[in-house]
Amino acid sequence: MDLHECYRMLDLGETATNDEIARAYKTLARKYHPDKNPHRLEWAHEMMTALNGSYTTIMVHRFKDQVPEETTAREAEHAAERPRQRGKKDRSGEFKREIERDILIRSFIKNRESVKEALYKYFQYSLHNLARREEVLNRGIFNEVVFAIKKNYHSIRSYLASTNDEELIEHFTVFTDMIFNFYRASECLNIIESYNNPTDVEAYRQYKKGDDALHVAHKEIFYDRHNRGRFKRDVAEAYLMKAGEDFRKTLRNFPSSSWAVETRIKLEYAMALTTYLQLFFSE
Repeated sequence: MDLHECYRMLDLGETATNDEIARAYKTLARKYHPDKNPHRLEWAHEMMTALNGSYTTIMVHRFKDQVPEETTAREAEHAAERPRQRGKKDRSGEFKREIERDILIRSFIKNRESVKEALYKYFQYSLHNLARREEVLNRGIFNEVVFAIKKNYHSIRSYLASTNDEELIEHFTVFTDMIFNFYRASECLNIIESYNNPTDVEAYRQYKKGDDALHVAHKEIFYDRHNRGRFKRDVAEAYLMKAGEDFRKTLRNFPSSSWAVETRIKLEYAMALTTYLQLFFSE
């Protein structure tokens, strides 16, 4: 979708804050919701789909294309330090590559730990619960979580230009894909009204089954296992599989419902999380 059209759909300028965008989305969602337009359901579904798509496009653009200044400054410093860490000029190219690889691995581990701390905080404060997230203190915590994820996402993506090592490229790519899709999924605002329309009622019920299963899985991965001291990987894998099946069933049975956009986003996150689990927890 064209970014300018997305802002126009929300009746906002491109300088709007994230909170202003969320408020505009909620206001328009209640206006266009099928329950509010029982005599023009087709129009309401089209408007809700366009609204969901516009909101998602804007937030994805802000996540991927607006690099935090702190990240830019840190990466410049990191680039300046690397030549000093590579070793003397008379050392072999192979040794230099080993040093460079070690530097990238250590940098990535620091980024990964920072993201894991942010995701732990997300569940610690129950920020998946939209009502709790709207509380003033929790909204600030959510913004901190998003900033940490975004900053580390851009740091890790910058490493891809620094290596030809296929193993590192795979790890960097899989991890950043996972946290990006987590962010997209976390920004699904789930505007729920009375849902008098039978199609959306059934679509929501099927979607909710998948969403509940996905929540069990990623809470196990990023929160419960740390508190428990051991990882129930079989539980996470089983619920991820169930989530994927429920999301695909929703899209197959209700492709034009107002829940289709969010269902696709959650399905992509479930798939990215599965890939992450397979790569990082098989080592």
